[in-house]
Amino acid sequence: KNTFTIINCFNKFKKIYLIARESKKKFIFKDKIRNIKLIKFWEIFKDIKKINNSKILVISLTPYNFFISLIIILLGINKKNFFLFLRSDGFKEYKVKFGKIGFLIYGFMFFILKKNLTILTCSRSLTYVTNPKLIYPSEIDDNWIINKNKKRNFKINKKIKLLYAGRFREEKGYASLINIYEKLEINSSLTMIGNDYKYFKKKNYPKNKDIKIVSQVSSLQNLIDYYDECDIFILPSYAEAYPQVILESLSRLKPIIIFNEIKFLKKTFPYGLFNCDRSPESLIEIILKIKKNYNKIQFLISKNKVFTLENFNKDLNKIFK
Repeated sequence: KNTFTIINCFNKFKKIYLIARESKKKFIFKDKIRNIKLIKFWEIFKDIKKINNSKILVISLTPYNFFISLIIILLGINKKNFFLFLRSDGFKEYKVKFGKIGFLIYGFMFFILKKNLTILTCSRSLTYVTNPKLIYPSEIDDNWIINKNKKRNFKINKKIKLLYAGRFREEKGYASLINIYEKLEINSSLTMIGNDYKYFKKKNYPKNKDIKIVSQVSSLQNLIDYYDECDIFILPSYAEAYPQVILESLSRLKPIIIFNEIKFLKKTFPYGLFNCDRSPESLIEIILKIKKNYNKIQFLISKNKVFTLENFNKDLNKIFK
């Protein structure tokens, strides 16, 4: 979804070329993006001059994107026109997924490309990223901001509703959250919204009846309703940079619990984020702290600067004008 948001920021350009692998969901591009031509990677050889005169944005560093980037570098692209947008800490993500070898593989790709392009990112805390151009991706529009005070009052004795929204992938910490929650001795419920069910291992499927698994929510209003129904959002990721779910939670005045691996996010969002150890005891302690000071926390959350889709659009177009 974030990729579509980035590409849509360039809708004012006369022509956009998208180099990507085919997908069964290709129709989504037709619905959401204009002035775009989808091309295969070998088509970039047809008009090398056009490639060299274009500004090129690589969205995230993956093996496929690394391969395409090497071809573009060999074609002589000017470094000033070549950008890599890092939306998360790839070193940490690859290490979580593949161990030390993953860290080395990502490092190999990263250091080769780093010399030949300009890095854009949304955080100064990414591993081995120095002096990047900062831009802050956002999908927050008026729909998120309208009626943000809905269900603001918190009843101190009620059952606490926790929410997770994200991908069911190892680096996102969903399995860790389930394991911790199943040992949680507190009156609560946990709703988990996501896709990528092929990554949802059967052995990690929750047995606790207070855990509800919801498939990906396609309706924006339905997603907003889930945020409004919850009391606290939990982000269990092992690696993040500027996660959209934090923007979404803060726009609905919801406190957020993160684990210590990503506590640096509190520098960006000074109000509303609470970090704890990855253990049931530490999580309960933070939940009770939030519960005790809930209304005060919501007031402080309203002081955060939440970047909007309009802000992101302007910043990106300044770079690529």
